[in-house]
Amino acid sequence: MTLNQQQDQQDSVKTLADLRLQIGEPVRIEVKAPRGRYNAKLLGYAENAGVFISAPVSGASGSPAFVTEGSMVTVRMITGNRICSFQSKILKEHDTPFSHWLLSYPRELDLKLIRRHTRVPVKLMVSVDDHDEMAEHTDLPCSALCVDMSLGGVCLQLPRAIGKVGDQFYLTTRVQIGDIEQVLLAPVELCNQHNVGEEIGEIYNHGYKFLELDEDTRLIIAAFVYQQFLIETGNLDRSGQEL
Repeated sequence: MTLNQQQDQQDSVKTLADLRLQIGEPVRIEVKAPRGRYNAKLLGYAENAGVFISAPVSGASGSPAFVTEGSMVTVRMITGNRICSFQSKILKEHDTPFSHWLLSYPRELDLKLIRRHTRVPVKLMVSVDDHDEMAEHTDLPCSALCVDMSLGGVCLQLPRAIGKVGDQFYLTTRVQIGDIEQVLLAPVELCNQHNVGEEIGEIYNHGYKFLELDEDTRLIIAAFVYQQFLIETGNLDRSGQEL
């Protein structure tokens, strides 16, 4: 799917019904007072009438959410390559025939599309080395700080400029995906570099694009970027665990 097709698809979504959500999809409920985040399941919805969810519970303890009817909540769901959120009111809390809530139908949605070039902020120490053992970079390998990552590449910060546009390197780092640590080894090509300047000294941003990646490496990058995107949008905590 092209970028324009993705944008057209994004623009065509106006209501909750347009998302064609599946029954049983995970739902996250955020409450401001008393502050809390809870997990639930989508039970269904009636267009322009209401949204039915299972009674939310705490993701950590499994304890039920004690929130009064009439309270405003933020609802978040992940559907396909989108994160959907909206404001809603608790219209009714039911105990029979099972515990569930009726929420007001959203008037508007906040949709975030996860694209190939969606960059997520990170702080990872990365080792930079020559792609070619015969290369003449005498200052490699060296350490750098990775400040953002996408499915297509990374941005590294170094105290000096290394290489020229078109040069190829290997990056090595460790990423935490949930409770699993993965070693990431990726060939990259330098696309741009510039001096961003800092009060404490010179800082050079280096933009790299990933070259041909094996399937395992692509999966690691995709899982990590997706996890960081969920953290930035409030759907996971900073350790990558469910809230």
